Amino acid sequence: MLEEKIEQLIATHPQYALLLHSLGIPFYQYQELSLQELCQIKKLEAQYVVRLLQETHLPSITPIRKLKNTSLETLIGYLKHQHLFFLHKKMPFLMHIIEHLPEKNKLVSDLQLLFPLFVEDFIRHIHDEEDQLFFYILSLQKANKSRDLRKLYEITEKYSIQDFALAHDTHDDEMEGIRQLTQHYQIHGDFSLHLKVVYFHLQDFEKHLQQHAFIENEILFPKGLVLESAIKAKIKEESQWN
Repeated sequence: MLEEKIEQLIATHPQYALLLHSLGIPFYQYQELSLQELCQIKKLEAQYVVRLLQETHLPSITPIRKLKNTSLETLIGYLKHQHLFFLHKKMPFLMHIIEHLPEKNKLVSDLQLLFPLFVEDFIRHIHDEEDQLFFYILSLQKANKSRDLRKLYEITEKYSIQDFALAHDTHDDEMEGIRQLTQHYQIHGDFSLHLKVVYFHLQDFEKHLQQHAFIENEILFPKGLVLESAIKAKIKEESQWN
């Protein structure tokens, strides 16, 4: 691996581009160097970098089965962790490599215009989700444990899991425009390695988003509805005795 050129490593393993980016190395600037030479220039311990790259080959463990049996607090913690990955790693990396694409054509211009708009909208969606949906569910949990029915009533009057779920449907396919622009990430023979890497990571990002949406739709919302229904039943039962 150390003797391979960066160009060949990235062509074979485009996922390496994200790791190199996290080390402060834009892959497209060092394509003619070997990994060994790159490590020397950047003063990185070569075997450490090799180990990091090899770890990207490890199969990702889909947590869905475990998440079905976990608490709402743990589930929301996991979803927040994914949000951090999107906000601080995947999207900044994609923004960077899209901005620095070498091609000068309409496809690239449109992508450079469309992706920042998608990012802006998606960041707003994440903040709304954490500030409202996650806040509501965690507040239900807290109020339920404290048995403070006044707070429970106020919270359930303000929010609704069903409303959140209906609104969430409109965000389940945020990348539709990008997918259409790229013809479902179809790579053509005249594409540069750089653009091929962009397509790979856009498609990978979409897979992450699809799994994220599935976890929310199939696990978070059902769990939240059960909790909300139980709390409303407690409020109704308590009010009958007052």
